[in-house]
Amino acid sequence: MQKSGSCSHFSKYRLEQIGNLIKTNFTYCDNAKRQQCESDIEKWLCIECGFFGCSRNSDNQCSFKHNQQTNHPLSISINSFAIWCYVCDNDLETIQEETDNKGQKEKISKFIDNMKNLLFKKIKQNKPTQTIQQFQQVQQQQSQPQTLSQEIKQQATQPLNYTPKQVFGLRNLGNTCFFNSVMQCLNATESLNSFYLDHKKFNFSSYSQNVDNDEDDDWTTVENNKQIKQQVRPKSSKLSINQIYQNFLLNSRKSKGLVDPVDLFKSIQAVQGRFRSMAQQDASELLRCLLDALSTGEENTHIGRINKTKTNGKPKRTIVENIFGSYLCNYLECLDCGFISRTFDFCLDYTVQIRKPKGLINQRFQEEYQEITSEELKDVIVPYLHNSILVQKNNNPPKVDQQKQYNLSVVDCLDAFTEYEELNQKNNFFKCEQCAKQGKKSGRALRKFFLYDLPQVATIILKRFQQKSAGRFEKVSEQVDIPETIYLEDYTILKGEPSQTVEEIKAQKYPYQLYGVVVHQGTMTGGHYISYVKHKENNQDHWFYFSDSNFKEVSLKQALSNQAYILFYERV
Repeated sequence: MQKSGSCSHFSKYRLEQIGNLIKTNFTYCDNAKRQQCESDIEKWLCIECGFFGCSRNSDNQCSFKHNQQTNHPLSISINSFAIWCYVCDNDLETIQEETDNKGQKEKISKFIDNMKNLLFKKIKQNKPTQTIQQFQQVQQQQSQPQTLSQEIKQQATQPLNYTPKQVFGLRNLGNTCFFNSVMQCLNATESLNSFYLDHKKFNFSSYSQNVDNDEDDDWTTVENNKQIKQQVRPKSSKLSINQIYQNFLLNSRKSKGLVDPVDLFKSIQAVQGRFRSMAQQDASELLRCLLDALSTGEENTHIGRINKTKTNGKPKRTIVENIFGSYLCNYLECLDCGFISRTFDFCLDYTVQIRKPKGLINQRFQEEYQEITSEELKDVIVPYLHNSILVQKNNNPPKVDQQKQYNLSVVDCLDAFTEYEELNQKNNFFKCEQCAKQGKKSGRALRKFFLYDLPQVATIILKRFQQKSAGRFEKVSEQVDIPETIYLEDYTILKGEPSQTVEEIKAQKYPYQLYGVVVHQGTMTGGHYISYVKHKENNQDHWFYFSDSNFKEVSLKQALSNQAYILFYERV
């Protein structure tokens, strides 16, 4: 492997020669009909010979195998326009940033820009000879798929022969695939859109008309009816981020397949400076920042304050908080004195590690379910408790025998996230308040997370990027099976009426159905975000693949067969 920053393998190529090699049909891998390559996977183009193949993250790895056979060093992604050098094992933009040679830096930059412009012109000439549906039908006739489950077969629907109005591509503004992939999932969040698309009832433009710009501040301030100044929008725009988001949804339904999201992205840049660099960013951070900004704007304008119920702790007041918000109960039990503490923290998503549960059991509990007594809740701030009684599942052992080999699933990750963990002097030292009052030393405890007051939309973030030794981050590339439906009652503190028994309360079910998947392709140094999103048309579910401006209808199997990063589940 050649040292990063010293790449010179691009210097032998001439644009005229490359242009003659590039074809105008970028739909299918060159090996597709022989190997049945998936049509929706990221594709790479060999700059030396024009071979067009699947990425190294696909099952067949056609592009990577082509390099191994030919030693052709450079390939360019038609999705993200990233250029990869197989010899240096890095992308050219990262190599350019790491090199100290100013002249070499300029040469790499010029080559990257020229290649992007050349490829972009060729992509605009893309005129496939057959539709993706026709191509898939030919493949199915040649070979019957063996891995398609009976459940998915039963749910298969006929592909649409038109594009629904809510389906469109998003223009890449420059390394904004992380933003586009999240926006496609939010665009399919029906519970959120039902408010923002009802512009007659929730008209954010009526609020921003009376706002004046303040050229002296980075933020324009307005006064609400309590005469308290609030920051709701950047000075560069006369519109609040809520109205810009509302306009984005309304105008996108009138588009003809392609939407320019520049106004919405600029409003996010104004709220969060980290997104102003135009470098590749993390999709989960973008999602949190956008939802926080929308929620703040809704509360400040009072238009989105749909829940005025008073409660202890952090309430769910806005549209965003009522749809995405829930609480995490942090349960701590001292193993020395038996003291139990609970704290309830508001959250908009669940971030879980990619691992199987260890199966630690709390031996103190004899019953599977039990009511949480008023004595245990004496000094605990519990949101929306009122006169309800709470029931918890004491132990939640793994659902599959850990001795057997099986694919890791999202359910395993949730089991691991909510299982008991022992805290001791070697692992997250714990100090018990009760033992301290009695002058005793403590350091052993059991910790467990419970979900509480479940959201309408459960957003699950799989920790693909984890910190390793010496502060370095690595991507976790392990495949995780994605169930179309999950049930969250086993992880939840259940709430019931005082007249109900524990048996009646524990019978509650909370099913959630998948409708959006954000996928990160590539490595820590370079990659591309895509998404798979479900839209309902004619009372039938249709899954679509989105990669910036490109989109097409795909099967449920294709949507579930990717290295998921963010999952969107809606309660049914």
